[in-house]
Amino acid sequence: MTTLPGRRRGPSKGDRRERAILETARELLARKPLAEITIDELAAGAEISRSSFYFYFDSKVAVVVALLHEISGRLGAGAGPWLDGTGPDAPALHRSLAALAVLWRDQGRLLAGALAAAPGCPPLASWRDGLRSAHVERLAARIERDRAAGLAPPGPAPRVLAGLIDDLRAAAFQGAADPEALAGDLVTVELRMIYGDFADHHAAG
Repeated sequence: MTTLPGRRRGPSKGDRRERAILETARELLARKPLAEITIDELAAGAEISRSSFYFYFDSKVAVVVALLHEISGRLGAGAGPWLDGTGPDAPALHRSLAALAVLWRDQGRLLAGALAAAPGCPPLASWRDGLRSAHVERLAARIERDRAAGLAPPGPAPRVLAGLIDDLRAAAFQGAADPEALAGDLVTVELRMIYGDFADHHAAG
């Protein structure tokens, strides 16, 4: 099993305590920002001493990184059919964005806090960069396919355009009071960015 940076693997009998630390962090992050959470709070919630906390994690940032890696798979859930498809398939894109919106609804404080802190925190920056790179690479490949097939017009370099779309999503969801209500608007914006009026012609046809 791969050990994440900042995590100290204890014996298997300590797995429940590690899980308790993570769940405590999740509950606290639902109420307040990371900067206001203390090691003492995390330890108390897991019913362990402060010194015992450091047996499992070397900082509260390491706890957050562990939580983020747990939900990384969900961030890409449902995106496959859209990213692997062709043409302006609005229903597939909407399903992908709707799943992402639900995750932002449930884990918004954690995700927003991580994105805000990432520029000054290498572990969080590494998580964000890895997630962004994976999405940008697949989206750029889709844009290239559709341009080659005549389904999308020429435009910015595929990786540049894919990066702009990824950044737009993150910024939009990060500031949304109701992420689920935003999904439909993002479908329209993203299709216009990739296909221009091709998307309108496709819908009309």
